[in-house]
Amino acid sequence: MFGLLSKSSIPIPETSIDWLFNGFSWCLQNFGDESFYQNTTLVLPSDQFFPGRANNAFDMSQLIFDQVRNYCGLSYWPVELVDVHHEQPGENDMSLPAVLENTGQRLRIYMEPRQAANPEVQIANFAHILAHHLSFLAKSPPPCEEDEWFHLMELVAVFMGFGLMMANTARPYRGGGCARCVSPELERQGFLSEDELTYALAIFCTLKEIPEKSVKPYLKGSLFSVFKRSLKDIQKRTEHVIEVKQSRSENQLRQFNQVALCK
Repeated sequence: MFGLLSKSSIPIPETSIDWLFNGFSWCLQNFGDESFYQNTTLVLPSDQFFPGRANNAFDMSQLIFDQVRNYCGLSYWPVELVDVHHEQPGENDMSLPAVLENTGQRLRIYMEPRQAANPEVQIANFAHILAHHLSFLAKSPPPCEEDEWFHLMELVAVFMGFGLMMANTARPYRGGGCARCVSPELERQGFLSEDELTYALAIFCTLKEIPEKSVKPYLKGSLFSVFKRSLKDIQKRTEHVIEVKQSRSENQLRQFNQVALCK
């Protein structure tokens, strides 16, 4: 009886917890432990982190994208933002490794400008897209099955500091109106569950020593109890935390980027 009660306090299944910790270790090994601990910040959905206004949806999307890319530490990437209503992705669009190897090309990222009306969704989508391209540069194979790739990319977005937006938008956006007023353009397709992303956010905050009071004003109210339970659960998992903290990067990614951009 007592065993069952204690297990019920675990926010997500044990298999999911192990998967998330393994994913964080992979991120640190491939994308820089030093950069994570010294430079990565918890990005907040606030005017302080996303200042500025624009006269139209595309320019506002461009402003948001540039800020997301800056928080990712990827402002040097040669990127062109493309309105999906004006041009559809083509078979010849190049991936980031090909772009970096040929500096005459630019990475084309397609987006829905109307999502600027719900900035958290757009921020989360941009972070997910950048995580996708960044992960193509990883030197070690992903710690997941092939059909879990996009789940892992959401975790990479959390690792880059966007856990609040990822968790807050894990369920489709429904706005404040009736069911027939739902706008698919304001939603995002999620892969990890709300609780899984909230647990991942708790791992991030534990590694970065970010207090829960810094999270509470910005995390969706229905998820804050999950966040608190996750923090308490992580505190009991000393071995998991130590193993992640011992993950080290060989700086291969940084060297690849520098060489490719200097060609």
